[in-house]
Amino acid sequence: MTQVGKLFQQVPYFVRDVNNKYKSLHEVEEVIDEFLSNYMMNIANLESVSTNNRDSVSNFHFIVNGNMPKDSIYIEYQHSNYEITFEEYKESKTKGKNVTSLMFIDIFEQRKEPELQKAFEDMIGCDGDKLFISLSSESFNIYRPDSNAYHNRLSLIEKKAIVEEVADTFNINCNPLYEDLNPNIIKQVCKDLGLTYKNLAKEIGYKPDTINKSASTGKVSEQLQRAIEMYLENLRLRYELDDFNTMKETLRKILG
Repeated sequence: MTQVGKLFQQVPYFVRDVNNKYKSLHEVEEVIDEFLSNYMMNIANLESVSTNNRDSVSNFHFIVNGNMPKDSIYIEYQHSNYEITFEEYKESKTKGKNVTSLMFIDIFEQRKEPELQKAFEDMIGCDGDKLFISLSSESFNIYRPDSNAYHNRLSLIEKKAIVEEVADTFNINCNPLYEDLNPNIIKQVCKDLGLTYKNLAKEIGYKPDTINKSASTGKVSEQLQRAIEMYLENLRLRYELDDFNTMKETLRKILG
């Protein structure tokens, strides 16, 4: 089943009818309001909403906390247009251990966020509690501008608000991911590019002592951060130009 999200938290509902048309947030909320009213519950009792998007009928599954009918923990609730089921909240069952990165990828595909979809496919894992970078140490080259990891990192940082919103829907912690995406920039840049601190200092016009001190303390000034980022961006443009020239030369040879 595809998790839909907690109600009234600005989370889009990806719920389809038999014609695979997505339902509006307002229509879904009306269904849930009717369900809650039927059993004299309110929004505080609603833990989560899911749907299995079956071909023959639209289904909602509610997990609720409190005020459950006492004769059963799994009851079919009759609705004129939808199949409704619900169950009591069980912390061990609903904590989110079954949440994987594939569920994030599905959401990003539905939201038409191809950059995030690719980033998660290439390098993001989820263990049911948190998001993390799943790359090996050899592939962890997030500051090398000709690598996929470099471009994926920029997408993840640029669209952090979207990642946080979806992670919150699944009760997944994304702080470890963003800590991994922002390591000691001097140490990581030198590792990824095969530079010494002295080499890096020369490339960005800083004194080696300044680079050494910032690397050892992890305290990087805003100006130094910007200088390193500009250096990386220049490298990226250089790589792209090289690729363009290579492509142009290849076409010239093909066309004779």
